[in-house]
Amino acid sequence: MTFSMRGWRGRIGLVMPDDAVNDDEYWLYLPDGVNLMIARFTTATRDEPIAPDMVDAYADLDTLRRAADVIKITRPSAVVFGCTSCSFVRGVGWDIKQAHAIGEVCGAPATTVSTAMVAALKTMGIKSVCVGAPYPDSVTERFAIYLRDSGFEVIHWQTLEMTSEWQIGNSPPSVWFDLAKAIDRPDAEAIVLSCTGIRTAEILTPLEADLGKPVITAPQAMIWHPLQLMKVDSTRPDRGRLFAEYGSAFNTHQGAVRAVLMSAA
Repeated sequence: MTFSMRGWRGRIGLVMPDDAVNDDEYWLYLPDGVNLMIARFTTATRDEPIAPDMVDAYADLDTLRRAADVIKITRPSAVVFGCTSCSFVRGVGWDIKQAHAIGEVCGAPATTVSTAMVAALKTMGIKSVCVGAPYPDSVTERFAIYLRDSGFEVIHWQTLEMTSEWQIGNSPPSVWFDLAKAIDRPDAEAIVLSCTGIRTAEILTPLEADLGKPVITAPQAMIWHPLQLMKVDSTRPDRGRLFAEYGSAFNTHQGAVRAVLMSAA
């Protein structure tokens, strides 16, 4: 009998809000030998519609530290805060503080989803984007500001006005495929799809083929960046150009990849 242990190359610690329903999406990006350890946490706003104040409660540093302490015992090789809106809602710089907080607790390199998306775009040399998101305008506008303040030109953005992760996570991949095609503009170098709750793994390659440009999505970047911080080659042809061409960016684009690197304590 052969025994294999999935985590022989390392473990990603994922700290995330309690309302996500698409955990199965994240496993679709993992290379052989990498395990995913998840710690959920809640706040008093959990049952409220998605809005700036609702997601802001999940952005609190002490709350994140407590959540990271739950997963610390699994000794993650890298840790990521897995909420896009919660990591951009307070603007550029707060995401770095969030990464520092969870990384310090876990003693591991750390990032957030928003930070990971910026790292992906910079690694690929992209400067102009169109943005699609499921949330209301009031939340998506914060993401557009975050990207602009991170140095990118946001040519166009559009939302679907969804107000719960239940809606988002139970929407089929075709919803995000159609949204990406609808928001595309000729002068955008890439498409960015926000929200960790969306399902895009299996549509990325055909979507990029149709559009003729890269597509960066939150779940994709959320797994790609910790893998780079762990120095695990994640190259594969079926998860978009980010994985196909930059699966070992830790060797070729260290400056972009290591933007939020925490040394183990």
